[in-house]
Amino acid sequence: MLFSPNMTAEENNTNDEISADNAEVQVYELGYHILPTVVADDLEGEVAKLRSAIEKRGGSFITEGTPEMTTLSYPMFVNNGGKKTKYEQAYFGWMKFEMAAGEAIALRDEDLVTNAQVLRHILFKTTREETRAQLQTAQNNILREIKTTGVLEKKTVTEEGGEVSQEQLEKSIKDLVGDDKEAEEKKEEDKKEKE
Repeated sequence: MLFSPNMTAEENNTNDEISADNAEVQVYELGYHILPTVVADDLEGEVAKLRSAIEKRGGSFITEGTPEMTTLSYPMFVNNGGKKTKYEQAYFGWMKFEMAAGEAIALRDEDLVTNAQVLRHILFKTTREETRAQLQTAQNNILREIKTTGVLEKKTVTEEGGEVSQEQLEKSIKDLVGDDKEAEEKKEEDKKEKE
């Protein structure tokens, strides 16, 4: 902000702090959805427009994710010349970069809002380090936590010893399998008789 003779000393100090904050370089991440109507061949050109807007405002890139077609959590409606168009899919991508705070605000308010190919966007402060993998691991640990309420008992089965006759074995099989076994045996006997 500019100095004004009508400002008090306290207001001037506040303005100095704001100017210092605006000059301080922060790490930002931009998440964006590009309209699905953009042809895949032209997608890189649209992403290049976002990159050039960041570079124009003095940003330096750290990393980015290539946009991929994704299904939106809920449909979005865009007013195109008085007609509402419904979108259920969009290309999602992200960029991480460093930039002065004031320039980041201008990027959001001037460049991203006016880009007709950007369905929606989010710009937030973050850290230079990769935090996604750490958060995901911590989340996975919570999801894998298992609480037991009782103790499993081991059941032992004792078998009666001794020899089993052929008739007892066939009877046991018949009891287990049922009538289907008899039908199969009868078919086999019929086949043997025919041969």
